[in-house]
Amino acid sequence: MSKRSGCFLLVGQDHWSKSQYIRKVRNEVLGSFDDMMNYYEAKEKDVVVSTVSDVMETLPFFAEYKLIYLKDTGYFKPGRKEESEKFETLLGNLPDYVVLLIDEREVDKRGKLYKTIKANYEVIEFDYPGEDAVVKMLQERSKAEQISVEQSTLYYLVRNMPEDIEYILGEWQKLISYVEDRKITRQAIDTICVFSLETRVFELVKKIAAGKSDEALQIYSRMLQSKESPIGILVLIARQFRVMYQVKYLKAKGHDMKQIAAQTKMPYFAVKEILDQVSQYSFSGLEALMNACLETDRMLKTGKMEAGQCVELLIMQALTQKQ
Repeated sequence: MSKRSGCFLLVGQDHWSKSQYIRKVRNEVLGSFDDMMNYYEAKEKDVVVSTVSDVMETLPFFAEYKLIYLKDTGYFKPGRKEESEKFETLLGNLPDYVVLLIDEREVDKRGKLYKTIKANYEVIEFDYPGEDAVVKMLQERSKAEQISVEQSTLYYLVRNMPEDIEYILGEWQKLISYVEDRKITRQAIDTICVFSLETRVFELVKKIAAGKSDEALQIYSRMLQSKESPIGILVLIARQFRVMYQVKYLKAKGHDMKQIAAQTKMPYFAVKEILDQVSQYSFSGLEALMNACLETDRMLKTGKMEAGQCVELLIMQALTQKQ
């Protein structure tokens, strides 16, 4: 069966790109006047198959098409078999004048409804496009907004942000408002931007591996000042040590950086930095650090020591645990 137009399932975690696409389709279908007479929207529990069916059966009002936007229906997850089957039947009789956008956060790709849409309509995935694409986008914006910024500085910004374009653009606007000479520097980024907790823990472990105790403790102190949970920090430190162990193991097996990046699903630059870090440790040294994380977790759960002090003690131990 050839694919038909009219129904589009939107999946993926890049909410900014997804919202841009939805806005584009809305303008194309409804026009610049945003014709609300031919638009229907429902989210989560408000998505009712019988109601959607009634909307579909109503002809467009002085227009060629009508747009229906459904968000987080829940029909693509286990546990709603009856509604999912009804919705699938409805899609089998989709009128030619209907453009249906289905925006889902969670999708079971093994489910029958997903497979039906993929076979007959369109599934569009919105994933983070990667640092190169985001840097290029920021370069275009800086040119349009007459902002002076070096490419290396943009990479520094993007690499210290969550993989979320909407978040990055928010920090970009904060930077533009802050800089008075229309020039963005690393110092401005460090002063204004809020780095993700994952990024800060990565930098913390990097300082630990380099033996820079003062800088490592300063990073930890700033995280506590910004009200980060010591338990959350511990979880990420433990995860970072596990990643380091995995990278060291793959390197020992003869894998190059590109192969390690592919297997660990980490950016190439991050693998390169981790390889530099693990050169300071033996396998037994990393195992000792992972065990230290488990012991710190046990101490936290039994209340033997205050959480902040527990993690600080772990950091001090890690600074002396080499080879």
